[in-house]
Amino acid sequence: MTSSARRQLERVVLPYWLERAPDHERGGFHTCYDNRGRRLVSTDKFTWSQGRLVWLLARAARLARAGLLNLDAGLLEDLAVRGARFLTEHVIRPDGTCHFVVDSSGAPKTGPDGETQSVYADCFVVMGLAELAGTTASPHWLEAAAPLLRRATADITAGRAATPPYRVPAGHTAFGPRMILTNTLLEHARARERLGLLTDEDVASLSAARAAMLSHRNPDGTFTEIVAPAPGNTSLVARHRVPGHAIEGIWVALEAARLTGDEADAPRLLDSVDVLCRSAWDARHGGLFRYVDAEGPTAPRGAVHGSAYEDLVIATWDTKLWWVHTEAAYTTALGARRYGDAACAAWAERIWDFTIATFPAREEGEEWIQIRDRAGRPLDRIVALPVKDPFHIARNLMQLVELSESTEEMTHA
Repeated sequence: MTSSARRQLERVVLPYWLERAPDHERGGFHTCYDNRGRRLVSTDKFTWSQGRLVWLLARAARLARAGLLNLDAGLLEDLAVRGARFLTEHVIRPDGTCHFVVDSSGAPKTGPDGETQSVYADCFVVMGLAELAGTTASPHWLEAAAPLLRRATADITAGRAATPPYRVPAGHTAFGPRMILTNTLLEHARARERLGLLTDEDVASLSAARAAMLSHRNPDGTFTEIVAPAPGNTSLVARHRVPGHAIEGIWVALEAARLTGDEADAPRLLDSVDVLCRSAWDARHGGLFRYVDAEGPTAPRGAVHGSAYEDLVIATWDTKLWWVHTEAAYTTALGARRYGDAACAAWAERIWDFTIATFPAREEGEEWIQIRDRAGRPLDRIVALPVKDPFHIARNLMQLVELSESTEEMTHA
């Protein structure tokens, strides 16, 4: 798995983006490619992806310097710095939020549905700047991110955060914002730790966000994506599950616990990995469904009220998405290698085999085909934003490379 992950990074994923993403004239990155990676459909720059690319380029530079990737660390770091400057010069607003999307030169625009801000985009900018600060030993990037982190933490904690492109129904509480906050605080704390700046307050904030995220875990080990205001709600919104999202949240929770020094709930979380994989596995074609019902790997059901989100769940529940599988590949590998969990080990092999056989484009396109139908055929459609986003693929492949290195060190210690 590790050698395959490294080959994909060095020969497929990162070369594709290093050639096509940087806007050397205006700054920032072009990510609005079609699903097959052959055509740039827009020069707009979505902040969501701009922050993510800063993160992955900075992380890749760090791995290259450590000898874990055979790539030009100086080039990667330079591109990350230029991307960060584009964000600080054009995207971050005085109120502690970011523009949702800007044009090629950095002028603000509205999103496809009139969006002007999303807490997800804000958090990805914080992650990118934090990773760059830790990689370059430059605390000023953390200072640039501080107003965004304060505002995002306050808004998510209070339940008032703007969440495009997926709007949370009024009165409901969503897993997504809580998970992204935990992930953001984890990246921020790691950067501060590398810089020798980690405080008890950083640890306490991370622990509190983690606890809020894990409150979505049910007694059966599944996670409720959107908690309805009244118990016993049988609507589709309340009944549907997003197993890949929960699996992603588990590795975030495990790594946050490792940083805070309290891993007592690790066995319970590893039990959830097995439950979640079983709840989403497609027995006919293999792979993990995007959405499932509370009772298992079938179409979500329940009363609907005509929202765009409900339409999305109904229409795309059985699709196979790149991010679901790479996040699951890393989480199961983490459970197997770091914690010795047998169920995770079995799932890691099965999920990785499906992922590497299904998503790399080969003759069907460039890089990976990120959106597939139930049988694995390419779908030329948009998932969340009109971008081809390398974040999950590159992040999880790099995590697998790092995991192999760290667990090898543990074995020989």
